Amino acid sequence: MTTFEMRPDGHGFILSGELDMANAAEFQAALTALLPIPGPATIDMRKLRFIDSSGISAIMSAARAGPDACIVLHGVHDQVDRVIEMTGIDGMLPNLHVIPCVAGMR
Repeated sequence: MTTFEMRPDGHGFILSGELDMANAAEFQAALTALLPIPGPATIDMRKLRFIDSSGISAIMSAARAGPDACIVLHGVHDQVDRVIEMTGIDGMLPNLHVIPCVAGMR
């Protein structure tokens, strides 16, 4: 069993643990429900240790469902960054942006 936490922070979510097929649908539903919000929807990934293709798919599906929204993935690092780079989602949709960051990671 994987651990995953998704905490709302007023303008998006703070993710921690592992975003995978066990919880991707729940995250997709929450992110899609958040869109559109005034300003960008931010997804803080500093504490996310792992993401698989179902997590990537959840992000992409939410971005496609809210074409007028802006989604910013920030704090992308290590294995999460490698998966995002391998899938090429940064720049794939005009409303999805990826910002790598190492500040504040534990």
